[in-house]
Amino acid sequence: MRRALALSVAAVLLLLGGARAAGAQQPETAPAEVRGQGGGVAALTDWPVSLSGLLDEMGRRAPYLLPKIDSLALDYRYAADDSTSQWSFVLGWEPGGRVLYEGEVLPRRRAPSNLRMVNVELRAEVRANGRYVGDMIVAVDSMALAPYPSIYSFEVRVGHERLLLDASGTAARRALLDGATLTNLVVERMGFVSDAPSTSDRSRPDTRERRPDARRAPSIYAPSTRIFIGWRVAPRPYYVDVDDRDGTRTVRPRRETLGRGATGEESPGPRTADRSTSDGDEDGTDRRGRRAGPDDDDEEDEDDTSLRLPALGAAAAVGLVAVAGGTVGLYGRGDTPIGLAAGYTRPEGGIQLHAAVNGAVLEGDSGQKLTVKALGFYDVFASRVQPAVGLGVQVDPDREGDVEPSVSLGLAANLGRVVIFGGVDVVQETPEVGLAYNFRYGRSRADGEEQ
Repeated sequence: MRRALALSVAAVLLLLGGARAAGAQQPETAPAEVRGQGGGVAALTDWPVSLSGLLDEMGRRAPYLLPKIDSLALDYRYAADDSTSQWSFVLGWEPGGRVLYEGEVLPRRRAPSNLRMVNVELRAEVRANGRYVGDMIVAVDSMALAPYPSIYSFEVRVGHERLLLDASGTAARRALLDGATLTNLVVERMGFVSDAPSTSDRSRPDTRERRPDARRAPSIYAPSTRIFIGWRVAPRPYYVDVDDRDGTRTVRPRRETLGRGATGEESPGPRTADRSTSDGDEDGTDRRGRRAGPDDDDEEDEDDTSLRLPALGAAAAVGLVAVAGGTVGLYGRGDTPIGLAAGYTRPEGGIQLHAAVNGAVLEGDSGQKLTVKALGFYDVFASRVQPAVGLGVQVDPDREGDVEPSVSLGLAANLGRVVIFGGVDVVQETPEVGLAYNFRYGRSRADGEEQ
């Protein structure tokens, strides 16, 4: 589904960009013979891989607002002469189902509405004839781009010597004449704003949607790597120095960084064209740029990530098994340490049902996990220590797959009244322990002697 969405966004941008290709080939400056031209669509999908992982990695440096990007498409067209190239870009994006907001990973339904991308900085690999040439930066400093079908388009003319970060002007010119393509987009910087109430008002059920607070700065994501980036291909190109001592960004104005071409004249500034749409009512879209339809209710249902109700259902199932089988106890593992176990135990083996959650389920926080598993053990070696195998699932709404398999290998000490289990989940790579009491030990032992 995600790949199909990305391709559809890219296809639309490709058509829109195609209409602009003529403009890229005929700049308003003095005419020059076109030596090479090309274009395409560079796409980014499923970024970041895990918002929870990004939050753990960045800590306090994490942005207060960052949606998961389901797909981002950058359509590009260029026409190159001997010394410069004219570029035309069209940018569009679509959010995923999760949003990082104020230190929590929330479903999009519960996150602030009317998300808008206000700046972006993308690094792309430039290749020609399948050969890597260098990296190129495409950046926009100021916009208010809502999700697709809203788009943002802009143009820029840049000299060959300033196009690539790690290559000469000669290499850039040769790549453009051979047919350059942009691949492997990497996010270097990305900022968002939204219509969000204050932190204190978010907890009130009667709080309604508000206009953006103009005093609050946009939420900016920037990786922890410290880099020097030269020319920006954007409406307002600029240079950025990152101080190794404190990580601050020093921006030098565009007028101080414009170089001179071979003719000794300053390269002209780029032309911009903002085609962002602020309201999608005319074409049947909602304010967030999504098509309104019957599937919206289903999407909102899927965004509800609370595992309390499933956890209660799993606990009830364990209770029923305890009544039927006569064995009940505690179970826990590294990622879900709070759990119950119940089952049926005999001297030659037994079976148990395990259900466990983490603290986030009890507190109603983000990062909730639920593990449900059936465990069986059998007296293979005529010993009270018996091999055990468990099969089940783990539910983690913050993961893209939501549900992943859980396979356990371990040993069960079948001591009669007490059963002790220890093992490891080979899929999730986490240890497991369990302790259960067999209330029907006397009866099961008598049945075993009769047999």
